[in-house]
Amino acid sequence: MANLLVSYGLPLNLALEEIIYYRGVIGEIIKEEAKNNDFSLDAFYQIISHFNSIVDNAIQFVSKSYVKDYTEKINYAQYAIDELSVPVVRMTEEIGILPLVGDLDTKRAQYLMESALEKGSQYKLEWLIIDLSAVPIIDTMVADQLFKVIAGLQLIGVEVVISGIRPEIAQTMVNLEIKVEEVKSFSSLHQAVQYTNSFTESLM
Repeated sequence: MANLLVSYGLPLNLALEEIIYYRGVIGEIIKEEAKNNDFSLDAFYQIISHFNSIVDNAIQFVSKSYVKDYTEKINYAQYAIDELSVPVVRMTEEIGILPLVGDLDTKRAQYLMESALEKGSQYKLEWLIIDLSAVPIIDTMVADQLFKVIAGLQLIGVEVVISGIRPEIAQTMVNLEIKVEEVKSFSSLHQAVQYTNSFTESLM
């Protein structure tokens, strides 16, 4: 029941209302049977208590199942969003572009590392341009993670070029004493593409 509700995007209260409805229906049946069979007050109380315990357990079970299924659905959706938000675009056989958009938190930075290494290896890239034009700010932990990504890519033979570092991010990097001497950077993606193209063409 919980899985069906989550699949169709329906609220939990629909299931709970259904259980409550049947609690009332079955409760009436128990009451009539108790009258017809002349149950003692103690026997009736024991039956009702046991019945209510079963219904309460059912409500708890459905609620837990709903939360579990809903959480799994949200996590899957978040995984899909993260995957789409870290797209490695293959520009040529040798060059890929990783355009980053929006805030970079530590979780997304970690996914960035996994995706960049996986796609860099899968596409057999020689160059990867990481474009930060649409990234508003980078904090210490994210900057550290970003340069771990670069180091990891270099270890598998992918040269990294950074483009689109805005003045605010550049200021942050300077304040954080992040050294970027070994990484080629450009103010625009266009310049980075020109550089990597000219470099690969010169080797042909």
